[in-house]
Amino acid sequence: MPALGQASDELRLVCWLKSEGQDVAEGEPLFEVDSDKTTLDVEAVATGTLLKLLFEPGQTVRAGTVIAWVGERGEALPEAGVGAGREGTEATVNPAGLAEAAAAVERRPATPAARALAREHGVDLARLAGSGPGGRIERGDVQKAVPGMQVQPGGTKAGEQADEPVPAHRRLIAERLVRAALVPQFSLSRTVDAGRALQRLAEVPGATFTHLLLQAVAGALREHPRMDRVWVEQGPCFRRLEHADVGLLIAIEDNLVTVTVPAPDRQTLEELARTTRTVVNEARSGRLRASFTGPVAVTVSNLGMFAVDRFEAIVDPDQTAVLAVGQISPRAAVTDEGVRAVPQVDLTLGVDHRTVDGAEAARFLAAVCAHLQR
Repeated sequence: MPALGQASDELRLVCWLKSEGQDVAEGEPLFEVDSDKTTLDVEAVATGTLLKLLFEPGQTVRAGTVIAWVGERGEALPEAGVGAGREGTEATVNPAGLAEAAAAVERRPATPAARALAREHGVDLARLAGSGPGGRIERGDVQKAVPGMQVQPGGTKAGEQADEPVPAHRRLIAERLVRAALVPQFSLSRTVDAGRALQRLAEVPGATFTHLLLQAVAGALREHPRMDRVWVEQGPCFRRLEHADVGLLIAIEDNLVTVTVPAPDRQTLEELARTTRTVVNEARSGRLRASFTGPVAVTVSNLGMFAVDRFEAIVDPDQTAVLAVGQISPRAAVTDEGVRAVPQVDLTLGVDHRTVDGAEAARFLAAVCAHLQR
């Protein structure tokens, strides 16, 4: 089980895409997992025959644990197929029903909310017809398959109160927020003249202020590398990150997903707009590739499109800072030409005080503003 660049050491095995005895090729999708961000395909790292599956769909597995064996057909397995991961975690074999479970689960497009609800009620997605785009299975499709869960327009079950189980992804969000509440945090705010940024955007069709924010944060991270690190409890120690990757918070149905935008300052605005469209589409489909799920120190959360002027965001417990961005709006300002309306935007930087002090955070925020005003 690979780590997949996520914060948690454990991942949930969703389904096998191959069954025992089938041939697999290196680079071919072999199984699906639920990470702390999305559902991911994991590719085979070798070519051969799938000799043994050591875990069933639905089980949680620690990264580094051996979960399957690939080799030559008829090859004997060491210790009857039980292996140890790189951290010494021994994989417990439960062979009952493995082949049947693997063969029964089809690879079906489904939203994260639909997958979570299906797991909670034991619904086999392979038996459902999706009503979403391209046959994607939606939450409502799963609700229809659960006995007694006839959802009325108001969202309640027929003859019952409005209480409903908390989906797995919402429980995960809640757990992370509780962890975040234990982190000492502070925030800094600045108001920025967005006039130059708007001029640049007018020259690049399809580009948005969010793209400029991603580039500005990446540029500031290269100038202030102590911001591009995270606190690790084990030790404790600082884990320095590379490449100035930046997180982007995306709202999807009733879920929040932080995606990773690789080195946005090394891309042109046109390239970054295409990259961002790709990553957003993958996040909304619930199938992010691994390159968009790596660790980041700073995430951008932009609520300006909802006419929010200013807000404070909670720092993810496995990151160092979050930049909360409001709407660009004309405000009275004193200029060389007198008092006039100037397009301005409020930026609020939330910071993990364990990793960064106020002065360093202030210099970083000033660098972000300078990049936006170039």
